[in-house]
Amino acid sequence: MSHSPLPSASLTLAALDWRLLQPEDLPAMHALHLCSIEGMAAQTVKPETREFLHGLLLGRGRVIGAWHGAALAAYGVLQHDLLAQDDPRALLGLASGQVLYKLAGAAVAPAWRGQGLQRQLIARRVAWAGDAALFATAAPGNVPSWRSLLACGFAVRALQYRYGGHARYLLARLPGAALAHGAPARELAQDDIPGQEALLAQGWQGIAPGQAPGSLRLVAPAGGGQP
Repeated sequence: MSHSPLPSASLTLAALDWRLLQPEDLPAMHALHLCSIEGMAAQTVKPETREFLHGLLLGRGRVIGAWHGAALAAYGVLQHDLLAQDDPRALLGLASGQVLYKLAGAAVAPAWRGQGLQRQLIARRVAWAGDAALFATAAPGNVPSWRSLLACGFAVRALQYRYGGHARYLLARLPGAALAHGAPARELAQDDIPGQEALLAQGWQGIAPGQAPGSLRLVAPAGGGQP
């Protein structure tokens, strides 16, 4: 995927108009989704159908959009209507009645990248969610995505194989969750998927990027955890 040029001086965040997207915004949302994933492999990002996006706009979720005039610069989805196979409450140790929302995708137009819009989209959806538990998925190879989520208070809780058998981190932001003070920590390389999966299955959590590019820093659960 080619690198986009830095935004011009006129493309500043202060120039953006934020509002909830409506069904009539589907063409702009779908076009931005396609643009944002152009050249990216299925191992890294999941293409969404126009019908799925339309369902979100019709009430399966809420979509925050940032506009520059008539052009959609960025959007982020907060989904509340979850399919049974997409519900991680049991895996996260949550009660079946716990309010849980999903950060179900975001996109930033190439001209607007590099200004922190991904984190703004996350922060605005976190604010929307209030005290609800939140989760998201991200491919280990999609480093900017999971780094942004970690920076906004999410933690990697599991490694799953989804969307055609591709590895995906399950990240969550749970009310009242806290990590053990002084817990043992390890850094695992981006390609050490078996090692990461083994630690996560023991209750370790990924909380920050490691020192090496693409690596993940994990901490042990309260009471330890076998390395």
